[in-house]
Amino acid sequence: MGIMMDQRKRLSMIAMCMWIYMMFAACFFFMLQHYNAHAADINDIIFKGADYHYKGALDEAIASFQEAARLDPNNEFVHNQLGLLYAKKERNDDAFREFSTVVKIDRRNIFALLWIGILYLKQSNMDRAFETFHEITVIDPNNADAYYFIGSIYNFRRNPVKAIEYLKKARDADSDEADTHYRLGRAFHNVDMINNAYLEYNKAVELKPTYTKAINEIGWIYYNQGNYDAAISEWEKTLSINPKDEDAISNLARAYNEIAFLALSNENTAHAVAYWNKTLSIMPNNKAAQYYLKQYQK
Repeated sequence: MGIMMDQRKRLSMIAMCMWIYMMFAACFFFMLQHYNAHAADINDIIFKGADYHYKGALDEAIASFQEAARLDPNNEFVHNQLGLLYAKKERNDDAFREFSTVVKIDRRNIFALLWIGILYLKQSNMDRAFETFHEITVIDPNNADAYYFIGSIYNFRRNPVKAIEYLKKARDADSDEADTHYRLGRAFHNVDMINNAYLEYNKAVELKPTYTKAINEIGWIYYNQGNYDAAISEWEKTLSINPKDEDAISNLARAYNEIAFLALSNENTAHAVAYWNKTLSIMPNNKAAQYYLKQYQK
């Protein structure tokens, strides 16, 4: 009798356990379905926000990502997207808040840290920007962006040796970034390492043929070496890319006038007049060219 009672108790316990298991399984299934539906809802909202962002509808994109952040407050991607959108809208305080939220969730989120550094730069807070970019290099020793910004800060602080050191690191980490080569070229140029500067400018143009800033600097290297024809060729190349490039126009006007003065000093008035006319063709209000044409043009 006792054995039967024990058996019934065991069966009852097993039945109870089975019932509890089934209830747990049912609850788990319900929760899983709810979670999947919840996740699907968030993914739909994120996709919609990304689509708005792609189409340039920034306000609608912000609204979508704000809703996603409300549903999933710890979603790093969502907060990063909000930060990026706010930055595009020049809502820098809001952008800073979103990127800071990401860093609170994950201190090693490089995208958020990079943008925090950039926002510090916009505030002219060079010290905090430097610290942030340096923190990125500790997390990721091959981060070209962080090295680039550190090099740029050193360049701003007129420390060309350090600027070159870090811009070289940026170049070595990402040798396909034209702007890094240009910045490194400028750093070399500032300390009169002309050959190095020339190589970096050329690399920038090789990577990005429309990089007019680099083309203009190559022109200056030729000009300062006395190779006016090569300099003019570079600046005219810039104008073929951007006819309104003020640097190229100013540089060409200076070169044309210089050639005109040299021609005049060699008593070649016709050649001088031709170049003053060239100056006026690109800079109609150039006073020097106007003055000398009145004196020498027949």
